[in-house]
Amino acid sequence: MQASRHDRAIPCGPGGSMHDYVPFYFGPLSPMMLNLKTGRVAGYQEGQEPLIYLVSTAQKVQETGAEFVFSDGHGLAAFTEWFDDLDFLEQIDWQVVKARYWADTANDMDRQRKKQAEFLVHRFCPWALIGEIVVLNQRMKERVEAVLAGYPAASGVAVSERPDWYYH
Repeated sequence: MQASRHDRAIPCGPGGSMHDYVPFYFGPLSPMMLNLKTGRVAGYQEGQEPLIYLVSTAQKVQETGAEFVFSDGHGLAAFTEWFDDLDFLEQIDWQVVKARYWADTANDMDRQRKKQAEFLVHRFCPWALIGEIVVLNQRMKERVEAVLAGYPAASGVAVSERPDWYYH
């Protein structure tokens, strides 16, 4: 998959390939997280607990002048559309992005692709864009807070437990 992301050209914004960007999902409970939880990613066996969310907003990214693009679905799907203007956020299927259950249905055979819509920040994501870190449980909250304590630039970033952002 990483080789495919390296080769996938971005057709708008600053261009380049997907590997020229820092990727964010628009919502929690991604198919990739499910694959990590269930052991379907070769070489990864740690489950969900060590996985954290770095939370920002598209508006905050735009306000800083950082270049970005976003997709209406999985970045490697041939018919995924790409945008570089927040006026097109309406193209995202927000109901599916926010859904806990996102399997394709007879009425919508495109749910899994749409669930994986991405927001990509070009080159790097300044720490100032991160407004919150979400973790699974108290143990991870304490670990993350201990790491952040060594980085003054991270002061003020909330660390929140949100088990509903993880698979049960």
